Parts: sequence; C-alpha cells; structure tokens
Amino acid sequence: MNKYIDNLETKKVISLKDLVLNKENSLNAFSLVERNSLMIKILSLGKNAEVPTHSGTGDVLVNAIEGEGYITIDNETFELKSGESILIPANAPHSLKTKENENVFKVLVIQVRAE
Repeated sequence: MNKYIDNLETKKVISLKDLVLNKENSLNAFSLVERNSLMIKILSLGKNAEVPTHSGTGDVLVNAIEGEGYITIDNETFELKSGESILIPANAPHSLKTKENENVFKVLVIQVRAE
C-alpha cells in the first residue's frame, strides 16, 4: 500500500496545530508532502516571528490553525485568524508575521505547482 502523506500515522485522529513546536522569535516547520507539484507544511511562528517576503511558482493556500497573524501579498496586508484562509497567486511576493500580542501563529500551507 502506497503512502502519499509523510510524517503522519494513518487512521489516527490528530490536531495539526500540535504537530509543530512553538518558540518565541522563531519559525518552525513540519512537512507533510514535498513533491514537484505539491507541498504541504505546517508553519509555527512564535511571538515576534515572521517569514520574510518571498514568492513561489505555484498557488498557495494558507489556512490559519491557531492564533492570529498578518499576511502581506503584493504589498497589501490581510489579517488572518484561526479558521480563516487566503489564496496567494503564483509568483506573488508575500510574507507572514505573528500579530502583536499573540504568542503563536500556526498555519497550514498548501502549494500547488505545475507538473
């Protein structure tokens, strides 16, 4: 039987937000899928942490799973709260940071690229 998602047990209920550690002023990641056309990761941004501006070759869906933060896409900033999602178009410069007074901002990131 093939397994297509790494680092998770099958047939086990989990909380995605608990898969990655939280540390102040740091960024931590937990990878679920790393393929040419698909990347799925969970990112944890501690208090005062950020992901600097960058871009990717595929569309990126970002879903907040804990805390609150800001995502800037093409110089436009959006507030993202737990349970909310935003789609970043391919090649758009974007960055992520924890909202002031928040100790953690965790997101599920899904990037889909051309095969």
